[in-house]
Amino acid sequence: MQMTHYTNRLVLSILPNSEADKVLTFYENNKAFFEPREPERDPNFYTLSYQRVTLSIEHNLILQSKALRFWVFHQDDLHTIIGTVNFYNILRGPYSSCQIGYKFDHNHTGKGYAFESIQAGMDILFQEYHIHRVEANIMPSNLPSIHLIEKLGFSYEGLAVSSIKVNGQWQDHARYAYINND
Repeated sequence: MQMTHYTNRLVLSILPNSEADKVLTFYENNKAFFEPREPERDPNFYTLSYQRVTLSIEHNLILQSKALRFWVFHQDDLHTIIGTVNFYNILRGPYSSCQIGYKFDHNHTGKGYAFESIQAGMDILFQEYHIHRVEANIMPSNLPSIHLIEKLGFSYEGLAVSSIKVNGQWQDHARYAYINND
């Protein structure tokens, strides 16, 4: 597995746990932006040790072909994370599917970085993992994310009622899927 991939403007990297400080800074800088749409965090989430352990766990999942997380950097600044694209719950065999999650720094939205990095990540996923189906679950109120996923070619499949607990409340999520027919 190649650890770094390049697009026209971005660098997608699988980070070792020695880069946990960059991950922590990314989350700290975007806490207020991310939290309204995410499950409750572990009390230690915003600590360096927690992020170090998480990167180690994710690295092991990548080695087992069960997940694939890319941290996104602009080519002009390889020290600051601007986003992340995560393919998780990777299933093989007759299911050949996974779920996608993504988030981008509040100062880097609306610039096409999410589209560019998700598209590149999906290309890697299809070429190296041979995944057939990618699923996305999005809160119906998150219109920018819905617009993005539709622009990427995902199709709406329906509403998953009371499917994910966000901020202590069970929330409905719009379910989207992308089918790789190659």
